Amino acid sequence: MFRARWFVALAMGAVLAVGCARTSPDGSSQEIPSSPPQRIVSLAPSITETLFALGVGDRVVGVTRYCAFPPAAHDLPRVGGHLDPNIEAIVSLEPDLVMVIPSSHENRRRLEALGIRVLEVDQHDVDSVLASISVVADVCGVPERGRELRTEIEGQLQRISDRVAGANHPRVLVVVGHQVGDDAVRSVWAAGPDTFYDGVVRVAGGVNAVDSGPASYPELSREGLAAVDPDVVIDVIAGLEERDLTIGAVRAGWRRLAELRAVRENRVVVLEGDHMVIPGPRLPEMVEAIARALHPALNWGPE
Repeated sequence: MFRARWFVALAMGAVLAVGCARTSPDGSSQEIPSSPPQRIVSLAPSITETLFALGVGDRVVGVTRYCAFPPAAHDLPRVGGHLDPNIEAIVSLEPDLVMVIPSSHENRRRLEALGIRVLEVDQHDVDSVLASISVVADVCGVPERGRELRTEIEGQLQRISDRVAGANHPRVLVVVGHQVGDDAVRSVWAAGPDTFYDGVVRVAGGVNAVDSGPASYPELSREGLAAVDPDVVIDVIAGLEERDLTIGAVRAGWRRLAELRAVRENRVVVLEGDHMVIPGPRLPEMVEAIARALHPALNWGPE
């Protein structure tokens, strides 16, 4: 069973920093440390990727067990996960800043009680991923690189949006986890309207098939899937080998659900890779992969 709970937590919260006040590029008031940090612990893969993309990876002294990109992150000390960090390990690294996602409120309180500065980085939707690049760049004292990276990513997203603008926008179900039984999908966890994937689907030229509800990532039974009956299913999975899964096995589980239009029309697409579940600088890769799946008839050129 793959539930991707850690990613759901990654995509929630709000930006909060510490230090002296300053206005961020998106117009909101941020708190910027008085001097750029030189020893940073990152408690989320998306933050780790952002730091390296900004060219300050040499300042990162600790990361989570989930931080696998870029390859240089593999060699860094591990400090647990974003929900269960090893506080003693973090303290031993003597960081002058720890970067967390907004779901880590309790961990932030514990770290600040020890006199460690903490920055909360919001990357819960497409706009906040872009804004977070500027915030992290400002905090690290590399604002110009932040502007360059943000402009580059915005340009890539705009090109994808322009490419799909004239196409029909199918109803899309993005699945972030599922249960399989008797070789068939029994239930799934799907991205609702108030999620990171909702914005990704819009940029990629689709419409979220899931209606608003009390849960951001509702669990849908087989009957619930039939009620939604999307035009396209995008099943995003990271760590296939770690979960003893294959793309073929996942696809086979979907083929048993012939009551779904997407299954009958062969429009269930399995997209594998950690870049598909991390809301960071590789966002354009994620969006383009989904756009290609939604609009295969467009002239995309070589992958």
